[in-house]
Amino acid sequence: MCAIAVAALAAVAHVVGPESNKLIILSSFVPLLLVIGIVGLVALAAVRAWRTLVVGVVVVLAGVSMQVPLYVRDAPEAVTGGGSIRLLQANIRLGEADLDALVDLVRSRSVDVLTVEELTDSAVDGLRIAGLDDLLPETYLVPKGSGGGGTGIYSRFPLRDAELLGDFSMANLVTKMDVGDGRTVTLAAVHPMPPYPSPSWMWATEMEKLRTLLHERAADGDPVVVSGDFNSTYSHSRYRDILTDGFADAGEQAGAGLVATYPADRWYPPVIAIDRIVLKDAVVGEYERVELPGSDHYGIFATVTPEFASREVAP
Repeated sequence: MCAIAVAALAAVAHVVGPESNKLIILSSFVPLLLVIGIVGLVALAAVRAWRTLVVGVVVVLAGVSMQVPLYVRDAPEAVTGGGSIRLLQANIRLGEADLDALVDLVRSRSVDVLTVEELTDSAVDGLRIAGLDDLLPETYLVPKGSGGGGTGIYSRFPLRDAELLGDFSMANLVTKMDVGDGRTVTLAAVHPMPPYPSPSWMWATEMEKLRTLLHERAADGDPVVVSGDFNSTYSHSRYRDILTDGFADAGEQAGAGLVATYPADRWYPPVIAIDRIVLKDAVVGEYERVELPGSDHYGIFATVTPEFASREVAP
């Protein structure tokens, strides 16, 4: 019965969007809690507690139904576009990740755009020495001397109108990316604060602010690509609030399932998916987790095709 109660609590946390640190953290583990609920169903069946089993089945099915969209591909077919963008998202753990390995990954995957969180001044130097500037010469970098507040964008495509995306605890960036033929894509690299150990209301405020600013940036009609460490999972309602008015989670589009990225430096597998890519007027192709040696996060590699069908192209 306790296992069913855990599953019920997970389902409620998924829907309600609490502002309690403990409940926010609990929401991060909804898929695991549902697995516990399934184990509970097996135990109830074994002892033939049929009435409780029926209740448990209803609870678990309700919770599972909330996760099903992640496993069903929902990406529309790209009609027109300037070709796919090969995107890599990487949190490099206070600049301590293996920077040579990261640059090798950019090279081997023919990456067009790299978004980096926890970018430090020394990491910028290390990435340059490793040859990243030769591969992705267009940059917008806001590093920090230490700590996890720095963020950067490296691109093969020209960047313009680069600026901070609002006032956040850590650097969140936005820029226009020229993908050719007079077409531009709005690109954001984001890193809102985590829900712990800071007060939960601060996390909630930043997530709500992030949604507002991203939706405002989409008003000009350009395709939007948002890549980063969201410090949120699909089971957080404030993350799903971003996925309205045409915005979509790339992993959900791809039907990739639970692509957990954190933690990457433990003896056990990663359990939460906080590194994510969000799209508007764009279609995901490939979407997969990649290793970032020396980091406590896995990276996300994706191919994204901007959709320009409804817009006139500048002569």
